[in-house]
Amino acid sequence: MALARGEPMNSADQSSDAHGPSEIADQIDDAALAEVMRVTPLGAGVLAGTAVALLVLGYLAIYLLVFLPRGPVG
Repeated sequence: MALARGEPMNSADQSSDAHGPSEIADQIDDAALAEVMRVTPLGAGVLAGTAVALLVLGYLAIYLLVFLPRGPVG
C-alpha cells in the first residue's frame, strides 16, 4: 500500500522489529567474557599511554628545536 503525498502514516502501516533476533539475549561463555575483560583494559591503557607519549615527544621536539635555539629573551 503506497501512501499519497501528505497522507499521515499510521502506526499499523509500519513494521516493528521489537521482537526480532536483536533482543534475544546473547549466550556468552563466562570464560570468554573473563578473557575479554582481562584483555580490553590492557589495550585501552596501551592506547592512552601511546597518546601521552606522543604528546610528550611533540612537546620536547618543539622545546628543543624552537625555544632552545632562540636563546634567552631579553
